[in-house]
Amino acid sequence: MHAVVGVFSPSEAWTLPRQYLDQLRRDFPQHTFTDVWTRDDLKRVFPDADVAFAAYVERDLPAMLTRTRWIQVPAAGVAHVLSPDLIASPIIVTSARGVRAHAIAEHVLASVLALARQLHTAVRRQVEHRWALDELESGGLMRTLHGRRLTVVGLGSIGSEVARLASAFGMRVSAVRKRVDQPVPDGVDEVFPPDRLAELLARSDVVVLSAALTSDTRHLMDDAAFHALKPGALLVNIGRGRLVDDEALVAALKDGRAAGAALDVFTREPLDPASPYWDLPNVLITPHVSGAMEDYWTPLVALFSENLRRFEAGETLINVVDKVAGY
Repeated sequence: MHAVVGVFSPSEAWTLPRQYLDQLRRDFPQHTFTDVWTRDDLKRVFPDADVAFAAYVERDLPAMLTRTRWIQVPAAGVAHVLSPDLIASPIIVTSARGVRAHAIAEHVLASVLALARQLHTAVRRQVEHRWALDELESGGLMRTLHGRRLTVVGLGSIGSEVARLASAFGMRVSAVRKRVDQPVPDGVDEVFPPDRLAELLARSDVVVLSAALTSDTRHLMDDAAFHALKPGALLVNIGRGRLVDDEALVAALKDGRAAGAALDVFTREPLDPASPYWDLPNVLITPHVSGAMEDYWTPLVALFSENLRRFEAGETLINVVDKVAGY
């Protein structure tokens, strides 16, 4: 069987270290592995692949993939590969859902704590050599999390882990997801369908976006959503940048409808140096690192390896994507 491996990125942090290719070749000597490191080369060799471990699938490529039967994507989100032709094809797509879930959940709680305890402001004052006791405490800016309402929008592996950690801080957790009939994860008090989002926004102290990007969720947080938001609420986005209408969020942060935002993903990355987000005092920016962990590649390659074994045996794969739903 011929496997094409094209897990690369303009960012070194998201490019597969070559030693893992050597490991795959040792573990699966019965298969041929072709590794590529550019999008042009990936597009060139992809049609010869029976299976692929690939970060990109160009939109015009699926029509040429008459041989390919399965693609493992090295990310939890798959919207960037799901062209109409790939959705319509018989090719199985699997994601890396869950590999980074705990790391991202910890990042969410760290961000919420930083905003609630005004650590971002304290760091700015530290740089200025200013003692900000009265500004922070007498100004009523600092808050505790205990008893506050946190709403998770998107209750997959990441959202479920966020709920579990948030409940440990004494927060009350609500969630929004399409499949409301599924079992409710630990730490979640209530689950509502997407058409009741505005109702939840009106009583949420913290809103965490962890939904997949689909046609239904693009600009989920628009001007109407921010007008529905409880005054003074905090927003955390670790899902996708396009879940948020940037102009609407900036306006809400400026006029106080939103007290603060922690943003790890953006409509365009890297974030434009001219973006107003950089200069807003109530915004915490991180450069798409919420899933960073000491060793991401070992569990990711282990997932691909397990799925490759299952594929050989004709067994059900892990993290099969519902291509029509988009996740």
